[in-house]
Amino acid sequence: MIEVEVKRNNKSNPVFVEIKGHALFAPYGSDIVCAAVSVLTQTITFALKDLLGLDPLLNKNEGYLSIALPPEMEAEQEKNCYLLLETMLLGLKETARSYPKNMSYKDYEAPERRCKPGS
Repeated sequence: MIEVEVKRNNKSNPVFVEIKGHALFAPYGSDIVCAAVSVLTQTITFALKDLLGLDPLLNKNEGYLSIALPPEMEAEQEKNCYLLLETMLLGLKETARSYPKNMSYKDYEAPERRCKPGS
């Protein structure tokens, strides 16, 4: 199963995305779930670099990808970066919804944004 985990900052913007595992929907080379995840993630990482000039910290291995955003961005880069990432996350979330046996999606907001008991 592919597991997607998203961590957000205190403004609810995605700052870290981790994707691990294999969908096992179909044999290697025919797996449409893996293909969807690959196309979404690769397109956005290329766009972050080539269109926005950002250098996100990428960690890629077989069955694993993490994307961490640079801590400093110009205002326009930041706005466009979050738009691109939210677009990718929308595609990943909908893919997970369509293939729940092959993919999970978890989205976490920053701890300081969570409501405290009794508030």
